[in-house]
Amino acid sequence: MMKIRKNRKKFSREAAIPAPFFIVLGGAIVVAFAYLWLDLRCEAVGHRLSQLDVQKAELQRQIKQERSRWESAKSFTQIEKLLQRHHLTMTWPDERNIIRIRLATDEPSSAGTAAPRKQYARAAGVAHD
Repeated sequence: MMKIRKNRKKFSREAAIPAPFFIVLGGAIVVAFAYLWLDLRCEAVGHRLSQLDVQKAELQRQIKQERSRWESAKSFTQIEKLLQRHHLTMTWPDERNIIRIRLATDEPSSAGTAAPRKQYARAAGVAHD
């Protein structure tokens, strides 16, 4: 029986492409994926910021509208209309029912501008803060 000899030059154990090439190629792939991930994250954050800017502008517009409504609702003529609509009669209090609170100052200054203290009226009298 004859033995068939294999050509050992065709079956060399060395790789056709050196190992450092695969390392560099793998590193480049990792860097490319990291770049794409960061780009997508930045794009998502930018999109979210633009949405928040639109939402902020809308909320500011609503605040202006509500302030305008409140200012018109608390006007004297509007209050009178509401009182008439709900059939409420209100009059100004008598002079004897009015309690006047004077600001007490520790030392009156020559210019008459002393720092006022807060005062609160109570049922039993006047309380100083």
